[in-house]
Formats: sequence, C-alpha cells, structure tokens
Amino acid sequence: MAFYINNKEFESEEQFSKHGRGCATKIPTPIDILRVDEEISFNKSRRRLYSRLNIEVRFHHITYGGRGLIKRNQRESQIALLNSAFKGANLSFKYSESHVAYIDNHSWYLMGHGSAAEREAKTFMGQDSKKYLNFYTGGLVSGLLGWATFPYDLAGDPIMDGVVVLDESLPKGSASPFNLGMTGVHEVGHWLGLYHTFQGGCDSIGDHVLDTPAHSAPNYGTPEVGLPHNACTAGEFAPIHNYMNYVNDAWMNELTTAQETRIKEQIMMYRTGLLNR
Repeated sequence: MAFYINNKEFESEEQFSKHGRGCATKIPTPIDILRVDEEISFNKSRRRLYSRLNIEVRFHHITYGGRGLIKRNQRESQIALLNSAFKGANLSFKYSESHVAYIDNHSWYLMGHGSAAEREAKTFMGQDSKKYLNFYTGGLVSGLLGWATFPYDLAGDPIMDGVVVLDESLPKGSASPFNLGMTGVHEVGHWLGLYHTFQGGCDSIGDHVLDTPAHSAPNYGTPEVGLPHNACTAGEFAPIHNYMNYVNDAWMNELTTAQETRIKEQIMMYRTGLLNR
C-alpha cells in the first residue's frame, strides 16, 4: 500500500510519517538565536508583557480550479485550535468572513518556500503584516506541509511575513495523519517566535526554552509514552506531544510555560503592531 501527501508517494507508513511533516521554516543560525536573545534581554527591563492580546487572522486561499477551496467550518475549526493552543500565552485569534480572500493561480498554488511565486502571491494578497496574521493556504511544492516567518524577520521584509500551510492540512482535509489543523498551530508557533524543540540537537544552543528537554532529532508518528526516545540527557524524555515537534497531528497537544513566556517576549520585542491596532 502506498501513502501520499501533496502528490508525493511514500512506500510505508513509517516513511510517510517521517517525511510528511515537511516544515520548511528556515533554520535560524546560532548568530540569529543569540542576537534575538540579547535584544530581548536588553529590552526586558523596559517592556511590560501584555495581559491579553487579540490577533486578527486574514485568510488567503490560493486555489487551482476545484483544488484548495477551503470551507468556512475549516477556518472556524483552525481558529478554535489556535485559541486552544496559545491560551496559556494569553492570546486569542479571530477572523472575519468579510476579509477571506480566494484567488485562482496555478503557479502560486504550487509555490515553494522562498520562491518568486511566494513573493508574488504575498505581495498581491497580503494585508498589513504589522497588524494581522496573514494565513495562506495552497497546494505547495510536493512533500511540504508549510512554513512561517520569525518575528525578527518582520521589520526587514514585511511582505513575506505570515504562515503558509498545505490546504489539505486544515481540519477535515485529506492529508491524514496531518489533517487535524496542527500544521497551522505549528507554523503559527514559529510566527510567534518558537523554534523546533529539537533545534540544534544536543548542542548548547537548542531551542532556548528551558523546560523543553533537548533531543537529538525530531520525533515522528505517535511515539510511545514513557520512553526517553532521543532525549539528550539521561532521565529526561523527549517532548513527544509538543506542538513544535514533528509528531502526527493527533499526538500534538501542548506548549510549555517557558515557550509561552518566550512568545510574549517576542511579541513585545518584534510584533508590537499587534498591540496598536
């Protein structure tokens, strides 16, 4: 039996799970990570964290004929998932049907990360990225589920800011086991400043979150609870349910307290426009 995601074939379910997550968000360099930490640390004493923040999402659906036609109940379910995932960071997400946009364009529909098609689509469709979360859907390059921009990239290239996800990864899509909307949650996590939990493997950089145990590589599928898997330190356990890992959608259900704090710090450092709408 063959398994498919976005027209890419995998010979086994194990291979499918390991390659299907397909997050193309750029890997930050150690210099990027240290610069962000230094800027946050330097400004921490001068900034108060928000008590509660509402973020307006602008959905942009790129279609190709009958493909990519996202329904209203899928958007509503995706928003509900974001609200549940990030409630600990005192965030709530909302959208208006009057601001949902569709456009039929074959080359944009099959765009890849950092491509000319991505920039063209975002230039044409994107709303003010300082004020809104631009959430794009499309067919994407074969094998990818999505990608996002980090908060520190906003000032230098606001047109590209936002998240891009495979249309069939939204709730009720066909990209099982990645069709419960957790790709959107994962990519919004990046957009809010979180790295992968396995960032840097077992080196000293890591994801710069103290309560996510370092692990040498991503976890895939539905790892058994109670095993260390690839945790770097004896006695610790890889965070197999974390939204910023690579497990199947059904296995993702948590952020840590330190991740939530990091989100607040990143918003107050780089996304202050969300506070001033």
